[in-house]
Amino acid sequence: MDTYEVKTYTSGMSWTGLAATIWDPSGGDSEQPDQAYIQNLLTANPGPALDVGCGTGRLLLRYLAAGFDVDGIDTSADMLRICQEKAAAQGLKPVLLQQAMQELDLARQYRVIYVPCGTFCLIIDRDDAQEALRRMYTHLLPGGLLVFNLFWPYKESEPLSAEEQVEGGVWHPMWTNTLPDGREVVQSFKRLRVDRIEQVMNAHRRYQLVQAGQIVHEEIFASDERWYYKHEVVLMLEKAGFSRVQVTADWTDQPAVEPPPDSIVFMAHRD
Repeated sequence: MDTYEVKTYTSGMSWTGLAATIWDPSGGDSEQPDQAYIQNLLTANPGPALDVGCGTGRLLLRYLAAGFDVDGIDTSADMLRICQEKAAAQGLKPVLLQQAMQELDLARQYRVIYVPCGTFCLIIDRDDAQEALRRMYTHLLPGGLLVFNLFWPYKESEPLSAEEQVEGGVWHPMWTNTLPDGREVVQSFKRLRVDRIEQVMNAHRRYQLVQAGQIVHEEIFASDERWYYKHEVVLMLEKAGFSRVQVTADWTDQPAVEPPPDSIVFMAHRD
């Protein structure tokens, strides 16, 4: 029987290793609706901006290339390394720092802070979530704004099926992507626990590196998420000091109404 190394990562390291390597090849660097929406905000609110959860630079590098002044933070050293390599290849020199948003401590304030990709949902502890909003508020210039989206937990918040309740859970294939060297990475996902009272889902993501048809390496990541509801977030923002909170759907100016959109976008101001 063939053997191979299996690495496991805690929730705080959920976007490192193979997860970071495969991010761009799996579409993580593709253009998405938030790009134009946020760029319009940067144009209308000139000044420095902060990309929270910048990852491999999907938005940050495009905005820098367009002439905007944007810094980036992320918790993943691997993603920041990839972002820096891509920036160097484009002749860009971004300011990139490894920080969690609830530990935000930077040298300057910003006109716009944006948090794309539902990244706020990755903060599991409620006190940490409130602290993240407070710190982002203090890092905004007077008149500045914060914008972020939260994904609506369709299937994720459903109770575990009978199949999923077996010991250890059940892996569900998501996609297969090819690396530049020809090897493949197969990604799978399984839910382990759903607590709809506490609004938390515990899950695992698995990345299997395949070479010549054989699995040669595997990495498993704890992938926990907390979901938040509209009025809950508005109250959290107001507690952090924000005002004039606007709630829209899917990076548009349309209201977030039934049927639920894929994501809800919050924009809040520091007056």
